[in-house]
Amino acid sequence: MGEGRNSLRVGLTGASSDLGALLLPRLLADPQVSAVVVLDVTRPETPDPRVTFVRLDLLRPGAEADLERALAEAKLDALYHLAFVNSRVHRAAFAHELEVVGTLHLLAAAGAIGVRRLVVPSLTALYGARPGSPARIPESQPLAQIPGVRFVLDRIEVERQLDSFAERFPAVDVLTLRFAPIVGPRMNNPFTRLVRTRVVPTVLGFDPLWQVVHEDDAARALHLALHTKARGAFNIVGEGAAPISSLLRRGGARALPLPGPVLRATIGAMEAGGLSVSPWALMDFFRYSWVADGRKAARALHFLPHLPVHEAMATLQTRRG
Repeated sequence: MGEGRNSLRVGLTGASSDLGALLLPRLLADPQVSAVVVLDVTRPETPDPRVTFVRLDLLRPGAEADLERALAEAKLDALYHLAFVNSRVHRAAFAHELEVVGTLHLLAAAGAIGVRRLVVPSLTALYGARPGSPARIPESQPLAQIPGVRFVLDRIEVERQLDSFAERFPAVDVLTLRFAPIVGPRMNNPFTRLVRTRVVPTVLGFDPLWQVVHEDDAARALHLALHTKARGAFNIVGEGAAPISSLLRRGGARALPLPGPVLRATIGAMEAGGLSVSPWALMDFFRYSWVADGRKAARALHFLPHLPVHEAMATLQTRRG
């Protein structure tokens, strides 16, 4: 794929998502991309004539047939499925429908048409944070169920769908990019919202190692997936790891270590006040280190992050127009 210039036709769902907004300009700057077909409910704000907009709601009855028809007409070489939700928990039902049911519709259409490459983002958080985890978690590590955390359970279900699809359609190159928390001035996700509260409740006596990845590195990894011959799951992480308290400081926040009972009550009070905090079920991430191994992505995707984790966190204190 991609051996000649001006030859690739690329499809994109979720073009208005954080990742979609970062990826689209890179695709349009790629001399090997001849067309980008945006399948979304919102038209992208770009005058580039290579962009074709197809209004498509993944949740609408009949979405699978609409997708199949759109993909057949587009004759795509690759499809990025980025239509995922980074909203607060009270929209969990909508997120479930979009991510799990929407992905089912998309995979059914992609299998019927025979898309050659499918790229889907995921999360290193799906490994969970456990005391017995490897020092560097490989892609072969089983994913962890976290009861009560809907977005984790939904993303695990999406990965199961992708595994099943890859088995049924071996001619399709399926790439799952598991991102560490993505940070940067343009990012609006649970972790960046948590940092922007400026005071982050943590677990007294614990300061685990975390990773993040800068938004530009994340976008570059997505773009690299277009030109690789690899397939499978890949950890996409920034350079290095650091204690969460240190990362929070570089992001302009400070950790507030609290004993367990006080922390539980504080989280409840902050949520009741409308502040975005990690639910109690995620507190193991503030107890145990979770550091994913990025060497497979370096070998197969030629992805090496440009920004160390502390520098990536510091960009949360800047704004872009």
